[in-house]
Amino acid sequence: MLNKATLHTSNVVLGPVVALLLAVLLWATGWNVPVFIWLHGALLQLGGALWANATMVGDAAITPLLLAPYIRRRPGLLWAAVIAGLLSYAVSHGLKPLIDEARPPAVLDIEVVGRRLLHSSFPSGHTTSIFVLAGLLILGRAVQHRAAQVAVLAVAAIVGLSRIGVGVHWPVDVLAGAALGWVSAAAGLWLADRWRWGAQGGGRLLPGGLLLLLAGYSVFGLHSGFTHVALIQVGVPVLALAVAVVELYREFGAPVNRDKHH
Repeated sequence: MLNKATLHTSNVVLGPVVALLLAVLLWATGWNVPVFIWLHGALLQLGGALWANATMVGDAAITPLLLAPYIRRRPGLLWAAVIAGLLSYAVSHGLKPLIDEARPPAVLDIEVVGRRLLHSSFPSGHTTSIFVLAGLLILGRAVQHRAAQVAVLAVAAIVGLSRIGVGVHWPVDVLAGAALGWVSAAAGLWLADRWRWGAQGGGRLLPGGLLLLLAGYSVFGLHSGFTHVALIQVGVPVLALAVAVVELYREFGAPVNRDKHH
């Protein structure tokens, strides 16, 4: 059962509102481009490989795999992730062609790590994905200790910054993606608590099965455009695949213990 206190309006709305207000401020004042130029240059000083690996953590095929340990312990969380992922993907990929904002490489002469993407900048899909995960873990009370919650948010922020570091998103894109991801996570938790099909009985196979498919796709079908990211692109899916198989077997395939005493 979802702890309703975690979905209090302030928990759900405060962060996204602050992020969107900052995005509007950057856009209205014309600071979006200068802030990008400063951040991009500063972040690249730490090396492009670092930001390539960080950005892979926010890939929509990789991020959900981090929920593999919860397949058996928190089936409702996995079901909420499916709903939140579909919601965030629909909104994000609906806005991208609608707004069709030019990406930084299309208007600036900058160093880009990975593919030189030019169009459909707003919002940042990778940032949306990682903040869906952060929202699920924190609002869904999978991570309860305050220090652990801060660590989750720090990782999400680093992934968001990585999109500026590799040179393909503006700060406004990242802030909007963070807001969208967090709200989508809250919506997914709320809907999953009211429609529990994917967290009960055979319906529980769907989220686990999707994780297996994502793991396979990440290893064999994902073309990220980055080099030196095998640890994330292959290591995370392989580990998640192993965890998912074990968790699914324990849940659905393990033989029932029988009393041998007569």
